[in-house]
Amino acid sequence: MKHSVDTLAKDLAHMGFKVGGIHGDKRSRERIRILDSFKKDQINVLIATDVAARGLDIPDVTHVINFDVPQTYDTYVHRIGRTGRSGKKGNAITFVPA
Repeated sequence: MKHSVDTLAKDLAHMGFKVGGIHGDKRSRERIRILDSFKKDQINVLIATDVAARGLDIPDVTHVINFDVPQTYDTYVHRIGRTGRSGKKGNAITFVPA
């Protein structure tokens, strides 16, 4: 959820993480600025809705953490496919509600 992205990003920033959040309600130039900051290691945590599951080419992503369980298998595959690209290793973790 878009609101959850903003809330989680704000909470992690207060804890000292260099974090950015993207979702469909952000202006395109703002999403691009945040993605560029992530690619340049100016932020090291990127929180996103499924806007990031497809079509983003971000090299060297080592971890994908699913805060919410994806609704479909295809969405899950695309989300975790952001890590371990080009023969590199990566980790994907999904939080499952109890």
